[in-house]
Amino acid sequence: MKRLLSLTVLCLLATTCFAQFETATVLGTVKDATGAVVAGAKVTLENVKTGVTAAVQTNDTGNFDFVNVQIGVYRVRAEAPGFTVSITENFAVAVSARQRVDVNLAVGDITQTISVKDAAATLETESSDRGQ
Repeated sequence: MKRLLSLTVLCLLATTCFAQFETATVLGTVKDATGAVVAGAKVTLENVKTGVTAAVQTNDTGNFDFVNVQIGVYRVRAEAPGFTVSITENFAVAVSARQRVDVNLAVGDITQTISVKDAAATLETESSDRGQ
């Protein structure tokens, strides 16, 4: 009986451990045309298939990050007062990845939108971990 209970607990723990790695992180930096960081920019991550969005603001160094992102295809939208809206091309997020998506904003009217055609490939640059 104790052996069966131990085996059941072990199986439940193993299932929980696997479930923790089915997400990823999307991070990046928002800069202007001169390369200066844009603090306080609104960055929105959208799942292309489901339409579900999440929004954050860049910190003082222009960085943003979305944690616990479900696997799928996404795009990022960045906007700040005095700049045009910038939307990246769709990119895939893989299991346990740290997907970097940097966004450049151009000075202009907020009613203008710029589509970024050059999204970063899935490449682990933030740590030495390798996702499968």
